[in-house]
This record gives sequence, C-alpha cells and structure tokens, in this order.
Amino acid sequence: MTLPVILPLKYVNFSKSRLNEILGNNKKNLVIALLEDMILLLQKFPEIEVYLLTKKENVDIIPKELGVRTIFEDERDLNRALEKGVSFLKGKEKKVLILPLDLPFINEKDIQNLIYLSKDQGGAISPSSRDGTSAIIVPLDRKFRLHFGERSFQKHLSEFEKNKIPVQIHYSESLYYDLDTPEDVMRVLTIKMDSKTYSLLKDIIPQDYNCDNLIAK
Repeated sequence: MTLPVILPLKYVNFSKSRLNEILGNNKKNLVIALLEDMILLLQKFPEIEVYLLTKKENVDIIPKELGVRTIFEDERDLNRALEKGVSFLKGKEKKVLILPLDLPFINEKDIQNLIYLSKDQGGAISPSSRDGTSAIIVPLDRKFRLHFGERSFQKHLSEFEKNKIPVQIHYSESLYYDLDTPEDVMRVLTIKMDSKTYSLLKDIIPQDYNCDNLIAK
C-alpha cells in the first residue's frame, strides 16, 4: 500500500515568529533546508509518495533534484489549502499522512512508526508542543475537517470522535518539538544533528550567542 504524504510548503512562516530577528534574510534558506531534510528522509521509504502543497510562485525555490510531485493551491488559509490536497488524493489512495515541514528532529523511526500506524483501521495523530499537531493520518474515504492552528491537537481528536473514526495517539519526542522559538533553535544547535537545518542554523547563529541572548530578543 502506498502512503501519500502531504507537505504544506508556504505555511512555514518564520516572519510571524520570534525567530524573525534571528533569521534575517535567511528565512527562505531555512525553509529550503527543512524541506530538503524532510524529503530526503521520506524518500528512504519506497511505500511513501511525497506531495508538496504550495502556490505556483514558490516553484522556483524548490530544488529541482528533489523530484517530488506538486499540488498547487491558491488559498490563504492552511486548512482550506490542505483540503484541496486531500481532495486531490481521494479515490487514489486509502489514507494520507500530513506533516508540517518545521520538524527538525523527525527521523527514520518516526516514519516507520507512522507507516505501521497507517496500516491499522482509522487514523493516527502525534502531538507537538503548545498543543499542536506534528503528524496526522486521515482515512481518505471518511469525512474529516482539518484544524491546524491553535490547539489543533485537541480539535483533531474531537474531529475523529465526531466522525466516529478510531484514532491512535503516537507520542514521540522527536515529533514533539517544532522550530518556532529561540528555545527550539538552541535545542537544534545543542543536539548537533547531521542535517541541512542544523548546518544552516550553525552558520546563522553567532558562536557567542547563548539561549538567554536568543530568548531575550
């Protein structure tokens, strides 16, 4: 069974976060690094088919060598855009996995676990910090409204319950932390991962910065 994965590109918006001053002109470079890390990870699994959900004007920033399918949308709202992506896949596959791009610690074990969960009945969800959703698997033959945004984890759980869709909660520390605050940046720099995201942040953040410097911004 093929598991399609939707990656929403345009909604990694660091200009709204506390990272704006830290990143400066590197916001787009960080989005590309996160995208490359995610796609290179997903491409290790032959059962996964990656779909990038984005606007046409973003095509030029997508590295051509990544070779992923693209679903174009023209919505301002993330959930409405994702609904278009999900609708595109209906009738083609049984389930879809939606992953935000800003998951710097996601790893092979996470993907293996999510693939395993996708083979069970119903859906699955992983919580992130601040009551968010870091991964969600939804059956494509069932009605389901997406609620990415504030308190999305609880809203998604309620949506599964409302539509009588069995759901498994997948807890993972590596899926729990996203990349939205200075604390998140320092966590990436402390763990020293072998990733394009880590390498870029290491180059961006001066060596004399510490967590107190970043948080105070």
